[in-house]
Amino acid sequence: MAPTIDCPACGAPASAGFRFCEACGTPLHGVPAPQLAVEWVSSSTAPQRCEACGHTAFTPDGYCEQCGQRGPTGPDHSEFDLGLVAGVSDIGHRHERNEDAFALGGLPGTALVAVCDGVSSSSRGDAASHAAVDAALPVLRTALTEGSHPERAIGRSVHAAREAVAAVAGPDQGNPPSCTFVAAVVAAGAITVGWVGDSRAYWLPDGAVPRQLTVDDSLANELIASGMPADEARAQPHSGALVRWIGVDADDGPPKVLTFTPEGPGRLIVCSDGLSRYRSAPEALASATPTGPPLAVARQLTQLALDAGGVDNITVVVVPYPPAAPAEGSAQ
Repeated sequence: MAPTIDCPACGAPASAGFRFCEACGTPLHGVPAPQLAVEWVSSSTAPQRCEACGHTAFTPDGYCEQCGQRGPTGPDHSEFDLGLVAGVSDIGHRHERNEDAFALGGLPGTALVAVCDGVSSSSRGDAASHAAVDAALPVLRTALTEGSHPERAIGRSVHAAREAVAAVAGPDQGNPPSCTFVAAVVAAGAITVGWVGDSRAYWLPDGAVPRQLTVDDSLANELIASGMPADEARAQPHSGALVRWIGVDADDGPPKVLTFTPEGPGRLIVCSDGLSRYRSAPEALASATPTGPPLAVARQLTQLALDAGGVDNITVVVVPYPPAAPAEGSAQ
């Protein structure tokens, strides 16, 4: 039998002759992983373990084959690197399961991102977030290949996410699964983001003023939009409460969208509030964001949130701008 080693990231067994883990793509011997062309990847596909017994095999309907407990929809920790874009998701220190999900994809010279955060007050927020990204990313990619403007493509992806989350909810809708949503299309000429909820996108330009591209769908921001002074709105009870989300108990209006053309190079950061709660202001996030390859930056920002308390699930996606020239890419 060929010798095997355990992946240092996910623990999956691999042949000692392999250069990277087949389960999650992590380099096995301290060398850069070769890049493999992929259309899109999702945290739903990363390895996961049963919360009760640690077993790694599940039935098709999601129950542990060893102890019978329903398994998590996604893993506690996942990482992917497509070259054009990289992301990390982590359960954090306080939650029993990771209710964040993300999917990454690419077209020649274009990076695609979808990040969802399960609403903690809903049932099976993890199922909602994973269903949403798994439905949204391929629709986003297909819409762009068919010639749709990125804003329209994101609108189509949100519609697909809503349908997927509704399917997860099924007929019992007393406290249906729900999640936030943010997507991005990063091409050579423009960056487009669309969102529902309070997951965020930040633009961190090289040597210029950073900005938050998204505006949280919160009670405070709704009050501010209606004319209430910002300080007064933020002092209201439940000012941070969501007023929009993805779920059968939410409105089905279009996402908010923004398209702009950066004046120079920089990085787009797309994240759940597991990171933004610790570095909410664009300037604070920019000062905490290191230089380096996208995956290394995503890992360090995730660690920053963990070191700050990690009270929520954390997802961080990093997209350099302008996008790199098309290359043979890898999923990690």
